[in-house]
Amino acid sequence: MELSRRKFLQGLGATSGIAALDLQLPAVAAAAEAARKKPRASKSPEVKHVKTGCAICPNFCGIDVTVAGGVIRTIYPDAERADYYNHGICPKGASGMYNTYDPYRLKKPLMRTNPKKGPNEDPRWVEISWDDAFRSITARLAKIRAENPAKLIWQHGQGKYLIQEQYAVAFTKAFGTPNMVHRTTACEAARHVADELTWASGGITPDLKYSKLLLNFGANYHEGEQTARWLDWQTAMSREQGLKVVVVEPRLSGVAAKADEWVPVRPGKDPVMLLAMAKVLIDAGTIDEPFLIEYTNSPQLVDEAGKIVKGTDGKTPLVWDTASNSAKLYTAGVKPALKGAYNVDGKPVRTAFQVLSDSIRELTPQYAEELCGVPAATIERLARTFAKEARIGETIELDGLKLRYRPAVLYTFRGLSAKEHGVQGWRAGLIVNMLVGSIDAVGGLLLGGAYARPQYFDVSKCEYPPTRADLAQSVFFPYANHHIAQTPQLTVMDPPSWGLKYTPEMQIFYATNRPVSIPDSWRQFEGLTKTFNVVIDVVMSESCWYADIVLPDKTYLESWHFAPTRGTPEAGHSAIRQPIVNPYNLEQDAFTIMWELMKRLGLRERYIDEINKSWGLKEVKFKPGRDYTPRESVEVIWADKTKKDFAVAVEKGFVGSKKSAKSKYLTGAEDKFKGPGKPKMKLYADQLIDSYYKVEGIAKKNNLTRIDLAKYKIAYSPLPTKEHAFPTPHREATGYPLYLITHKRMYRNQSAFTANNAILNQALGPDAAMNYVQLNTTTARELGIKSGDAVTLETRIGKVGGTAQVVEGIRPDTVAVSYHYGTFSPGLSAAARKGTWINQVLENHPDLISGHNSFNDTKCKLYKA
Repeated sequence: MELSRRKFLQGLGATSGIAALDLQLPAVAAAAEAARKKPRASKSPEVKHVKTGCAICPNFCGIDVTVAGGVIRTIYPDAERADYYNHGICPKGASGMYNTYDPYRLKKPLMRTNPKKGPNEDPRWVEISWDDAFRSITARLAKIRAENPAKLIWQHGQGKYLIQEQYAVAFTKAFGTPNMVHRTTACEAARHVADELTWASGGITPDLKYSKLLLNFGANYHEGEQTARWLDWQTAMSREQGLKVVVVEPRLSGVAAKADEWVPVRPGKDPVMLLAMAKVLIDAGTIDEPFLIEYTNSPQLVDEAGKIVKGTDGKTPLVWDTASNSAKLYTAGVKPALKGAYNVDGKPVRTAFQVLSDSIRELTPQYAEELCGVPAATIERLARTFAKEARIGETIELDGLKLRYRPAVLYTFRGLSAKEHGVQGWRAGLIVNMLVGSIDAVGGLLLGGAYARPQYFDVSKCEYPPTRADLAQSVFFPYANHHIAQTPQLTVMDPPSWGLKYTPEMQIFYATNRPVSIPDSWRQFEGLTKTFNVVIDVVMSESCWYADIVLPDKTYLESWHFAPTRGTPEAGHSAIRQPIVNPYNLEQDAFTIMWELMKRLGLRERYIDEINKSWGLKEVKFKPGRDYTPRESVEVIWADKTKKDFAVAVEKGFVGSKKSAKSKYLTGAEDKFKGPGKPKMKLYADQLIDSYYKVEGIAKKNNLTRIDLAKYKIAYSPLPTKEHAFPTPHREATGYPLYLITHKRMYRNQSAFTANNAILNQALGPDAAMNYVQLNTTTARELGIKSGDAVTLETRIGKVGGTAQVVEGIRPDTVAVSYHYGTFSPGLSAAARKGTWINQVLENHPDLISGHNSFNDTKCKLYKA
């Protein structure tokens, strides 16, 4: 490995711009100095501030960048953005200029001359011109498009948040391939799909300004979460107003350390803990019955096959009308029963709520204690406290409006979702919220656009043969509404076995180090050996190491972007990013690369049309017959979306708006679900069981041996069950005594973009510079392991080395290792390669509903190396 790295550095030498074998602070300083276009005119260089946005993670924080003498000196949070999202920024954001001045940056297009691909294979890079790169790529794309455009797969990760996904959508549609694949199944897709199945859209926010109790199941907003830079601040502010925070997770994370209570649940068993809490609520009668009847499908009747009973139109669900003592459509005047068993046309039926209640009859707190490792008394206390703090039946007046007041909220991010049964894990959490009426209530769980996508209430199309190489929304993953990041590298190895009618030949990767970010990573890299790969990135990531052509991109401090943003319950905003420096005089970025390829393929006009569609431009649009620069493209979108002069964007970086109480609380569940004649939130997800029956029919008809119907039947239950607490490794890996969990940290992201950052790797100390294998003191004593020992972590698919860190704050049956570390690319600094790359030994049993990767289900052995 080290030999091939030396060859890489020696072969490129000055042309690569790599300044030193190991990245040191002086090297970064020298790179920054080289950014000066002119010598200093005086001892007092010109100082200016630029308002822009960070793009290192999906928080998209507003930042204020200080530039002195043409060099970025500091990055601080933009104080004006605090009222709209972030009050602070993380260490990655504050040191972001060190990624831009990184001497290991890619600076010229590179072409592979060694056809063999592998971690120890020297690619034998040669530097080529941009024209040569474009000609080579265009020729291959033209051939593929003439044969079958589907043979091209486009993949992006953080690229989704740079120039934004709309351009990738337009690019692939103009080209004609169905294969655009983004990153969400490596992040939080199962949570989104659980939301979509339950309330027909995605995106949730706890209303912390008014909450009194937050039950947090693994949303680690002090280390890594999509709305971390608002959640951390708002939680701190609300705690001063009486908010209590309870964190339920196996490891004492940064969030758990700052909570009022930490509940160390056994990994993967939290669905049963939630269902036991639901049983306590139901048995005690501390549920919001009017909410369940008026807003959810709890009263709808379910037959013995688990299907919702429909009226004569075959579409509209029936309820049991207590006024007439008969089954009726829920229309004005009908009084639906919440509970009970009845007969309709001589066949037994129960209300959906009754089905839930019956299904959890045996899931007592005592049973949950045995399985989850949480005392029954704690489970019962948390349930009763949640009900008490929800203040069922109370209202509050805001802006002159009388509103439902339920200041208790249960929330998650990856804690419940990054698992084999992630959809059902968060479905259990949503059900607990529904039982107390917390959904879209003041102080509760706010929905991001209730019923905005009604198609998610429908039975899946269960496509077969699959159109897409990632198998999204096919019979294999019927509700994979957010693509499936890991499957293209599996299908390219044996397309016919998945039913694909074509063999992918080429992949373009934009700002993603996809194989490193996926469990069972070496299988991902095997897939990369089957295709011609083009990678657009800023550093020599592992994905680049397997590329045939590498194209250098600009960083977010060098580019124009119409930026994505995060909102809060109180406000929203639109923003841009603007270039501040270009220390290596880079010629292209992702926008110009895509534009040039479309132009050379003769698809520019089609591309422009698709851009207008994907961005939803209405008044100001991209015009045919001309090219656009990155700045001009941002000007078009800004003008259409904000109706503001572009000078505002350049000066302020954003434009924001505040939300009224009416828009927060009366345009979601209240408007879309409440009352007769309206669709209902799905306490009982009947579309799942209907989709299972469809999967069963297709699998049997086509003899699909890759589909294990027993597993699909468990996965596609319309209600969460105890079976969802038993992922495959927990059932099968009997010789592996420890649960292995993963987590994010504040100091890196998985794309390798921050891996060389000298501040993060050196200035902040050894804790930031590498990761550790964390284990409990009791377990360490039994295994004879001490902090600092070299250890081997072994799973059913492999072994990996690491450094032990013995701590009190983790369950004795659990081992924790963070992502982000242990890279192997010879094109990265030695500092970047410290630590443990844990994904390579994680088993991957994706959620069969959403396709989400199972990052927290593996079991392992641990011993001294």
